[in-house]
Amino acid sequence: MLLFCLNIKAQTDFSFENISKIGLPVVSVITLNGEEPVCDYVTHPEGSMGESITNATKVPCRIIITKNQDILFDSGDYEKNVSGATIKINGNTGAYHDNKPYKIKLQVKEDLLLRGDKKYKDKEWRLLKDARTLNTMIGLKVNELIGMPWTPSYMPCNVFINNDYRGCYLLIESVKRNSDSRLNVDENTGFIVERDPYWWNESIYFSTDYFNMSNGYRWTWKYPDEDDVTEEITEYVQSSINRAEKSIKEGNYEQYIDVNSFVSWILAHDILGTWDSGGSNLYLMRYDNNSLLQMANMWDFDTIFWMNKDSFSRYHTESYDYYFPLLFNNVNTTFLYAYINKWNKIKDIIPQQIIDFIKEFADSEEGKALQLSREYYTKRWNKELTTVSEDVEKVTDWFNNHLPWLDTTINNMSKPTGISTTYLNQNAHSSPIFDIHGKQMNTPQKGINIINGKKILIK
Repeated sequence: MLLFCLNIKAQTDFSFENISKIGLPVVSVITLNGEEPVCDYVTHPEGSMGESITNATKVPCRIIITKNQDILFDSGDYEKNVSGATIKINGNTGAYHDNKPYKIKLQVKEDLLLRGDKKYKDKEWRLLKDARTLNTMIGLKVNELIGMPWTPSYMPCNVFINNDYRGCYLLIESVKRNSDSRLNVDENTGFIVERDPYWWNESIYFSTDYFNMSNGYRWTWKYPDEDDVTEEITEYVQSSINRAEKSIKEGNYEQYIDVNSFVSWILAHDILGTWDSGGSNLYLMRYDNNSLLQMANMWDFDTIFWMNKDSFSRYHTESYDYYFPLLFNNVNTTFLYAYINKWNKIKDIIPQQIIDFIKEFADSEEGKALQLSREYYTKRWNKELTTVSEDVEKVTDWFNNHLPWLDTTINNMSKPTGISTTYLNQNAHSSPIFDIHGKQMNTPQKGINIINGKKILIK
């Protein structure tokens, strides 16, 4: 029956039979009337940034997941709110290539990762092309080990659409609210938003005091859904973020942000050496109206390991990534010392666990199957990919060379940081300033200043 549904042509190199023998699960998408998901391509308006897609068609389909040709999941044919799914092209610049990333929306909640627990059921799933490297797997492992609120689960797989082999993908959970297994924000007063350079391609968005047209960013919605967003909700979320941004400037941010989640997020990117600080991969969330604003999970690991081995991630230093440069150089050193302490707690644990994780994966049956899948991908799209063993070598080399520099540099940050008088004149005027003898001053002076009860060295 499966062969009939898929109309398999086993004599081709990319036949379902040949790909199934590799050993990875196979996700087969059969669209209604064989319709191919399509989209239009658009570029940013003046004053903004990025290239993206629009008019992505949402195509009804059937999803079948097999392993070794045994059926593990079958959504059934599409029937609205009853069975089947829809599929559409997803992403921004990644959608410009021949093989596309996709978004799947089931008509009935199911766990496509087949974990055997109903709590994981959801309608929304993604097919990412990220199985071409180990970057996403490594990034999400760091996300998990460093203690972010949630880590998306995934499964390497091969994908067919209407009998046509599309390559190796990661079938992965979407970033969204799910009270049982994803981001468990309150249904009424919680929210999840994305700092988005592609805001201009969304139907609704909002700005805050810092992220607005002046730097090319606005905020778009992950929860509530766009259709459920009212003017009142927008004002509530906007004011929550504005308060947090103001508190970072004024140095009283512990009242408004979850410092640990901000520290963990930026430290993870510093460990990984992320280059792209402008992508749409920064999520903020608030569990409810009594909780602090915090960073949600990490996402988008295309440019990890791109920095020089003696550099922080660009999130750490780029001025338009407002939160982190300002938090590191704030007159309130709570964030700085939390960052240093977090590093010293995990520096001997996480790197070795990551290296062990990727070596074990490379030696596993799944890792070997992924390597074979990459070879088929190379033939299908005429694009060279690294091998799994080359990925392991690259990552091991990165950690061995980058982390000693990171350790020395971070622990040197525990010394007085030498905040400039210009910075303090602009940002610390609301806090009383005293000299070393306890005499109050109108502006910071060179030498030791006491601000917010802390000794600060001004160079």
